Amino acid sequence: MKVRIDYGICNACGLCREVCPESAIRPKLCEPRHLYEVQAAKCSGCAECLDYCPAPGALVPYEAA
Repeated sequence: MKVRIDYGICNACGLCREVCPESAIRPKLCEPRHLYEVQAAKCSGCAECLDYCPAPGALVPYEAA
């Protein structure tokens, strides 16, 4: 399982980045809202971020192909 961010729901708080043990979530460069992105290659699928996200539905788990 991997995680992606739904930018329509994300409030850009950065908590997911703070708790990610793999440092797989980083700020997107040149974004005025300080949006974050998940680096799929680094994401281990541990889902730690899902428990801390205050915006339900902002982090979306999916099966990696």
